[in-house]
Amino acid sequence: MKSSLNHGLKGRKTELFNANWLFIKGNYAGAHESSFNEDGWSSVNLPHDWTIEESFDPQMVYGGTQAYLPRWTVGWYRKRFTVEANDKEQKYFIQFDGIHHNSEVWLNGHFLGRRPYGYVSFQYDLSPYLNREGENVLAVKVDNTVMPPDRWYSGSGIYRNVWLITTDPLHIAEWGTYITTPVISAEAATVFVRTQVINQYEESAACTIVTEIMDHEGNFVGKVQVDGHLSGGELVEFPQTVEVPSPRFWSPDQPALYYAHTWITYEGNAVDHYITPFGIRKVLLDKNKGLFLNGVNLKLKGVCLHHDLGCLGAAYNDRAMERRLGILKDMGCNAIRLSHNPMAAELLDLCDRMGFLVIAEAFDKWKSLYYGQLFEEWWEKDLESMLVRDRNHPSIFMWSVGNEVENQGQESMLEMLELLVNFCHEKDTTRPVTCALEPHNRPLTLQQGSIKDKVRHTMKMAAKMDILSLNYQEQWYEHYREAMPDMLIVGSETFPFFRGKGNRVKAYEPMNPWFDVVNKDYVIGQFVWVGIDYLGEAEYPSKGWSSGLIDTCGFRKPVSYLQQSLWSDKPVVHMAVFDDTAKQGHHPRWTMHWKSPQMVSSWTLPHFEGTLVRMVVFTNCESVELVLNDEVIGEKSMADFPDKMMIWHLPYMPGTLVARGKNKGNVVCVHEMTTAGGPSQLSLMPDRTVISADGVDLVHVEVNIMDDDGTLVPYAVHDIQFELSGEGTIVGVDNGDLTSDEPYKGNRRKAYGGKCLVIIQSSSHKGSIQLTAVSEGLREATVTIQTH
Repeated sequence: MKSSLNHGLKGRKTELFNANWLFIKGNYAGAHESSFNEDGWSSVNLPHDWTIEESFDPQMVYGGTQAYLPRWTVGWYRKRFTVEANDKEQKYFIQFDGIHHNSEVWLNGHFLGRRPYGYVSFQYDLSPYLNREGENVLAVKVDNTVMPPDRWYSGSGIYRNVWLITTDPLHIAEWGTYITTPVISAEAATVFVRTQVINQYEESAACTIVTEIMDHEGNFVGKVQVDGHLSGGELVEFPQTVEVPSPRFWSPDQPALYYAHTWITYEGNAVDHYITPFGIRKVLLDKNKGLFLNGVNLKLKGVCLHHDLGCLGAAYNDRAMERRLGILKDMGCNAIRLSHNPMAAELLDLCDRMGFLVIAEAFDKWKSLYYGQLFEEWWEKDLESMLVRDRNHPSIFMWSVGNEVENQGQESMLEMLELLVNFCHEKDTTRPVTCALEPHNRPLTLQQGSIKDKVRHTMKMAAKMDILSLNYQEQWYEHYREAMPDMLIVGSETFPFFRGKGNRVKAYEPMNPWFDVVNKDYVIGQFVWVGIDYLGEAEYPSKGWSSGLIDTCGFRKPVSYLQQSLWSDKPVVHMAVFDDTAKQGHHPRWTMHWKSPQMVSSWTLPHFEGTLVRMVVFTNCESVELVLNDEVIGEKSMADFPDKMMIWHLPYMPGTLVARGKNKGNVVCVHEMTTAGGPSQLSLMPDRTVISADGVDLVHVEVNIMDDDGTLVPYAVHDIQFELSGEGTIVGVDNGDLTSDEPYKGNRRKAYGGKCLVIIQSSSHKGSIQLTAVSEGLREATVTIQTH
């Protein structure tokens, strides 16, 4: 049965407001005035990050945090627009989903407001200063001069989406629906909807609030309505309850979504329509057995993610993020920790649709960095923005109010922690709240015998939160559990390969922290630091953190297959050779515990000629058979390798090496590596050959240097130039090497590991895009992309 209400109402219009802005770097007096001269300003479409367009500066102050890309300046944005003049009563709002940072906004020279925190969404009412008969000028000042900055690359500018929202004066308030499912069974789910309605007419208004529940196919599954009365200027919350029969439960494996369509009718007309996606799922935290989702025990196979998109910088793009999440999903990942700030709303939409459980985090530090100067004044408003905007997402199962905050365990920190946690519980009664604790917990060094002091110290903080989140502390899980038998633990940050043993910077062992999850019921999961390499938090010549499972191009590293073998139910087998000559990309100061051993998934190893190769096979199969040049080397059982790393030693001989994963004696998966000849040709591999002609959609083209037989040449470092024609633009080039000084914007890139990446964005016209890659001494390659 389809909806019974009229969908053609005129009351609410939400328009993407990203196109045709003007931008200039520098601070210009009077740039907020409508009459300001815009000569010399450049035309940009949002989202926009001006920092990623800069050249690297090794001498930059705080350069390591910001990828050595200069950002210490002010930027101005302006947009001219008109509105429909036929309805003088319509309300107009501008919504910014993220401006980094210290933004100030004006309309037609009138100041609308200031928002220092760069990671939250916010709205301003344009109506009082709107010119309904002629042109309007929106001006935004972005001040990125305040230091010290974030610990990672933040980017600069209006780097998330902007929306122009038009409503009737009687309308649903900003993020004005809150949906919970207090009673869930296989037969029915009780959906409790709270809708905030605001009446911005001067006179009172009698109205009806109707909520219809639709499933993901648009089928009507439930309806409820309530009558209300609001005085002029009044905001009222209206509760509604509706039953959904035979609900489909949301989970990472089956991310079923529902949609609450809420209408307001006034004087017989539908004046507002608001859609809220949500999910029906039941989370249970059992102090002994861990996390249950819809009655099924679940372990969090998670990674931490920062917000940048490699060569695109901080400018959000939905397709770029979808590609990244898809790669993680293929690895068996089912959870994301958003580190360490509210993310773009579209990222959470992707997690809802693709099936990831999420820890949504509000802040990194509380008192240091630039935001520390503003924390006391702004934390409540910024935390509320995250909670109210995001609390309907079924992917979010826990809130985090901070990461490695200052003065842990001291009275001032405990008071603030309790305040923040209670605030979260007030705004959202359905989710647990935590705060990620650093491993030192003060004192910085812990000698033998001081673990009791450490536990007592941590207990004070654990008492203020619902789940104990620990960064790099799996070596002490058992001590914490003994002291706090009712407290569940999550590894909010874990090393990607090594397990902690003592103090994290001095003692570790080659055992993945995942084993501390599967072997302890009270540990609900791990979040590897980090899922994907990111910009910032580096030391020159590196421009970013290079110890992720996946590089900035989205190319998987050998260690990612270890994680897949631990996480995935699908058969996997993958070989990697230990090679101390392989480039890692980290500064030596960072090489100790976050990286894995130097490994390459290649059988082109001339420097190993005549020697033994030490190799590891990552697999979740019962056994693996190794074949070199059609001769069986041997077969090994995974049961003999409790650390899930099957080690082999074999003489290096050029040719083809094959690993065959077997279950019950049958081959279920295969990985093959072949020795490459000399580089002779280029190959282009787009992730899609048809994209949308919307001026936003992307195609990622992997560029490989191959020999005559089509085998990747991993040592090739050719300079590759790109020629583009048709309905598209190159918006980023990368090769995953964070020590490179090459710019991310341009039409050329050197290969690294025999490959690089080109990202192309469509224009707003349908047609085709042709990309050609050329390099001296190599046969060129061309690929065509259709835009529809």
